[in-house]
Amino acid sequence: MPKKSPLATLILFLGSVLFFSQLRAQPCPEVLLQPTEASNYLEIRASDSENIRIPIPEVRVFPGGKERIYLLLPDIVTSLATPIIQWNELVLKKPLNSTANWQGSLDRAAFFDTSCLPRLEAGNFGDARSEDNFLYVTENNRVTVKGTVSFAEMDGRQLLLHLDVAGQEIPSPLINDLDGELYVKNDSLTITSGEISYFPNEFRLVGAGFAEGKSLNQRFEFEVSGYTGLPGVFVVNEGTEGQDAFFIYRIAGEPDKEITVKKYAPGAEMLASDSFFDPIPFQVDALDFDELALLGTYHSTAVLIDPKPVAIELPLQNQAFKGISPDIRQVKSFSEPLLLSPETWENDVTLFVENLPVWNLQWNEQTDPEEGIKKITLQRPTEEENREEPEIRQRLSYQQVERINEGFMEIFETFDETKDTLSLKTSILALFDENKLATTATEADSFEDFLVTTVSAFREAEKYALYTNSGESVPALDANAIALLPVALQVDQETGLPLSRSFSYKTTRMQIDYESDSILLTLTNERQGTQRLTVPNAALLDIYQFFGILTQLPLASKYQANLGFFDLMPVEKSHFGVPGSERVLATPTYVHTRIRVVDELTYQGTPAFKLDVQFNGLSNPFFAESYEEDFTGTYYVTQSFPHTIIKATFNQGLTLQSE
Repeated sequence: MPKKSPLATLILFLGSVLFFSQLRAQPCPEVLLQPTEASNYLEIRASDSENIRIPIPEVRVFPGGKERIYLLLPDIVTSLATPIIQWNELVLKKPLNSTANWQGSLDRAAFFDTSCLPRLEAGNFGDARSEDNFLYVTENNRVTVKGTVSFAEMDGRQLLLHLDVAGQEIPSPLINDLDGELYVKNDSLTITSGEISYFPNEFRLVGAGFAEGKSLNQRFEFEVSGYTGLPGVFVVNEGTEGQDAFFIYRIAGEPDKEITVKKYAPGAEMLASDSFFDPIPFQVDALDFDELALLGTYHSTAVLIDPKPVAIELPLQNQAFKGISPDIRQVKSFSEPLLLSPETWENDVTLFVENLPVWNLQWNEQTDPEEGIKKITLQRPTEEENREEPEIRQRLSYQQVERINEGFMEIFETFDETKDTLSLKTSILALFDENKLATTATEADSFEDFLVTTVSAFREAEKYALYTNSGESVPALDANAIALLPVALQVDQETGLPLSRSFSYKTTRMQIDYESDSILLTLTNERQGTQRLTVPNAALLDIYQFFGILTQLPLASKYQANLGFFDLMPVEKSHFGVPGSERVLATPTYVHTRIRVVDELTYQGTPAFKLDVQFNGLSNPFFAESYEEDFTGTYYVTQSFPHTIIKATFNQGLTLQSE
């Protein structure tokens, strides 16, 4: 990304911070340290710790003639259902009639840091080789595999897979037999091809195929989440983020025998909900199927069941939430706060979002000594009415700023000022034209005048967009963030825990009240009235305290902390094809944040810590991490305490820069 002028300002109060929790030490259960009698087991050898042995109840083997062996391995998860090892298929190969050992690789292997287990890198899952006396036999539609497969040793750590699969039946391929009907526009279509698949580890049932009628042919597909292989009724939202499209699936039978799926459409009168908190606008238990419109019937006696063995659960814990919001049980596994001293609190700091002409936000603080409450307000500043308009007066968009700055970088990298400047003028004028940005500059202008009316004028337009709030923002920020302002947060001055947060979303007033063991949510608008919901609390911080707590952590080499935050995000909803179904839906969210010191260095002339920050469950558009695919950011903070945020960078090109 090119170096750009600051385009937005965040004034962040840093005193609203107090709690952190270190990654909890977790001893290894004896069962993982002792020899195992299991037929199959995974061994993790480490030069600096005891060897770990994990029993594997089931390994699925699929022969590939005499030259290939395909082995499906179960994932390994914690007691919190978070992943430890995820892998799919181990493929072993060797030349026909060769006496060489088998060699191969794993498909999409991943390890997630877990206390008690040695840290494994991607390389530890590579270079699979069978050891001597490895046995592979297929006979009478059965397969036997016995022996050890070792993987690459790295940093004194190695994986060994011990196999003892005797006479496992080789499954026969299933013949597609999906049949049924679709009911469309007072007509019925006959299903002529397709299949239904069940994924036990993912709790999903999916179907797809083709149906034919007298005057209409139609493809179809469906996916039911939360399905465990048992009969039941499931509600599926096949709409978008802002527009729902609910359908009801009634499933009978068992996947390994015979299954019938019926799809229904709820009536329009069922979809006009006033609830702020219930995503499904009707009661599933009260459904009368005789009153629902039947849209399709799908029947199969040959459901394709994913052969991957059921995951192995170990009595361990980690925080590998993979971007997903943790539940309260998972939050309690890492939420062990320690009080930080309020004596080192500072009042405020200014941060710039260098290349985003939208985030011009002010954080203001007021302290009430008598009540012991610190009041923090987040708002958009008043527009500067007297600021002189720039030469470029059209409203800048985020996309224009990004593309023009990138274009400037490319143009000036190859520019030789000792040669003719005409090519540079031509390139800059083309850049403005491509991005629909008007300019009075021409190729006939002097070089100095040309730069003033193009490059300098663009820089002034950037600043004007920031300080007058006239720049167009990222769509997600326009739709969500600005509508959430202003925000008022109250924090207990002694403990630093949040007391309340109040804000509005368009015409809906929202109030969050933090109690010791619970959080009370109160929402009010004219159409939906006033509603309340109570959710569990576990010493959680409010999400807007993040920047403050980052300055208060006792950072040191190899330091790591796991923090728990709470957030409430509203969205406007309606149901497809149902006038009058508009409502506001608010989702309470637990947010996990992992902060790791990854380096100590001198940054911009200042001794600094380089931090890796990852969020799980974050959806708040005021945080740059919410625009990242992996919800991460890299922060540089001073080593001096309390720490000062020097800069933060993100893969999408956003940059937070301290003043």
